[in-house]
Amino acid sequence: MLRSLCPGAKQNIIDGVAEYFNQYSKEYGVNTPLRVVHFLAQAAHETDKFKTLQEYASGSAYEGRRDLGNVKKGDGRRYKGRGIFQLTGRANYRTIGKVLDLDLENNPDSALNPKYSVLIALEYWKSRRINSNADIDDVVGVTKKINGGRNGLQDRINLLKRAKELYDTLQIQLKLIGLGYSIIPDGVSGNNTISAVRDFQSKRGLVVDGVVGMKTKKVLFSI
Repeated sequence: MLRSLCPGAKQNIIDGVAEYFNQYSKEYGVNTPLRVVHFLAQAAHETDKFKTLQEYASGSAYEGRRDLGNVKKGDGRRYKGRGIFQLTGRANYRTIGKVLDLDLENNPDSALNPKYSVLIALEYWKSRRINSNADIDDVVGVTKKINGGRNGLQDRINLLKRAKELYDTLQIQLKLIGLGYSIIPDGVSGNNTISAVRDFQSKRGLVVDGVVGMKTKKVLFSI
């Protein structure tokens, strides 16, 4: 799904994000379709479509930012954005590190570890109560809590729309796989998925068009 969402993503990054998100997301309550797609859309934007876990800028712009806890010379560069939500500033590294029992303040590059990157993002999501915004599909509210403003809002909206499409198709594919169909669960409605849907529709006396409309979806998910 992540590959379909961001075709240019680095494989090692999406492998790590997928593995640890699947492992820890439910523990943090990111466990509904809206919560999942909002989280992944924001992560995709913040990581330049999963191409980096570290911001491209040097971090010098954060030098002297006491609101970020950057009180020592070099803190701007040392505590620049890292992880899938771009954790920034000495104070944030210290706070999240304590919660996760990680010494991020003295080892900021640990935030680049895929496992810790996901856990940091999930902890931040929880601490800011972002589920409440995701639950009402409030992309502006989610963005403000992640970014502090509306930076890159249209890209986030576009990614969210695509993530919703992929997630919906993925759930259909997984359901069909559970019924014995051989499909690659990638969130993309390709020929194999369409053929499986048509076969399912034929066997259930539905209109055979390969499209999972309301009637087909109702029957599919009632089994």
